[in-house]
Amino acid sequence: MSRRWFGSKARSRGVHGGALLTLCALGCGDSVDPRRPAGVLAEVSPDITTVLNVSWRTDEDSIGYVEYGATEALGQTTPLEETATREHRVSLLGLNADTVYYYRVVTWDGDDAARSSLASARTGDLPIGLPALTHSGEGHDQFTLVPILGATTAVIVIDPKGEIVWYHTDDRELDFYRARLSRDGTSIIYNAASVSGSPADNSELVRVSLDGSSTSSIPVPLLTHDFIEMDDGTLGAIVAEYRDFEGQPLRGDKIVEIAPDGTQTTVWSAWDCFDPAVVQGDTPVQGWMFANALDYDPGEDVYYLGMRNFSSIAKIKRASGECEWVLGLVGNTFEFASGSARFLHQHQFQVRGDHILIMDNDGSPGRESRVLEYQLDIAAKVATQVWSYVADPTVYTFVLGEPIRFDDGGTFINWSAAGQMERLTASGEVSWKVNTSAGYAFGFNTLAPSLYPPRSARP
Repeated sequence: MSRRWFGSKARSRGVHGGALLTLCALGCGDSVDPRRPAGVLAEVSPDITTVLNVSWRTDEDSIGYVEYGATEALGQTTPLEETATREHRVSLLGLNADTVYYYRVVTWDGDDAARSSLASARTGDLPIGLPALTHSGEGHDQFTLVPILGATTAVIVIDPKGEIVWYHTDDRELDFYRARLSRDGTSIIYNAASVSGSPADNSELVRVSLDGSSTSSIPVPLLTHDFIEMDDGTLGAIVAEYRDFEGQPLRGDKIVEIAPDGTQTTVWSAWDCFDPAVVQGDTPVQGWMFANALDYDPGEDVYYLGMRNFSSIAKIKRASGECEWVLGLVGNTFEFASGSARFLHQHQFQVRGDHILIMDNDGSPGRESRVLEYQLDIAAKVATQVWSYVADPTVYTFVLGEPIRFDDGGTFINWSAAGQMERLTASGEVSWKVNTSAGYAFGFNTLAPSLYPPRSARP
């Protein structure tokens, strides 16, 4: 069932100037050329005031795109429409709040067949309650999709300049720890769950269109920290699972897959690999293993699962549920090479070939967190630490946190609970940093070079 929580708030705040901004490009009247865009309008989305919805019509079925930018030079384009039609609507994404943007519509017929006149529209203000961000450096080139936790619970998108360019809030008293841009590029998916307390029966995976016009959800009882989306649209999520152990209910975890048709299937359970009589976590009040991070490798068709109370990460074969290996303190199948640091109560991680980066929340002496990188000798089952990083000044993120290594050797680090994200060069220098205002924390992050669907603007 479709549900919308945010629309009423956005409409109550209005948009810049207190009224809906609707501008008509010059030449909106009837056109001699049936491919010429007519009736061109730009409207601020009533749900997300940093989104401009551009609509137009043509006298014959056609496809087109929109050129736009913060100056009359434009410089940016939307992807081509996929379906030929006479009534057109395209959303401009990644825009800054309270900013004038120039735009024009172009009809495509193997070439730029016709275009509208240049026009402009202003985006609205950000809603009250979103955190203030401070930014330094120009060394980041991607959008950062991340939940925020604090006085306002929301999902936001931050552009490379450190500005909030998209947002969605949710009134339910649940946690959002992960948000992802959908594989088809048309929506954002996030988990609404109870993670800081007991798992919730009313937890859901929520999907919001990028223009904010539609919201839908899939109930997934006892949903926890993390989820992934596969190329075919299947969702895999960590879900708490209770079983009887020595006469008492014991909280473990399982991986549940939700097919595009809504069918939910358990593909792995903690009990498939571990026996609580033999393998025990270190914080029973939180649960047995307290799984807190999930990744998926489509090439090998395997899951990687982080287990906070085990201080371990497992590689799990999706087809069989077998744990191929475990790295960490509990259930470990590796040896740590001499001089290699151990991680403790880790959260997110990244596996790249025979290397793994790990957010080590509690392993460093004192109240500071760090990122550790290991090279894994799979045949010899030896893990060798090859890199580490501590922020300057040091920060402590007692929960969450996520590192991402780029192909150029640079690293993106989200120090979640400390409200800080930074990008490092290959040599370890800080080239970009964002901090949120006091009282807010970041959830897990997802990076994207564009907010548009993966289609070409023009052949």
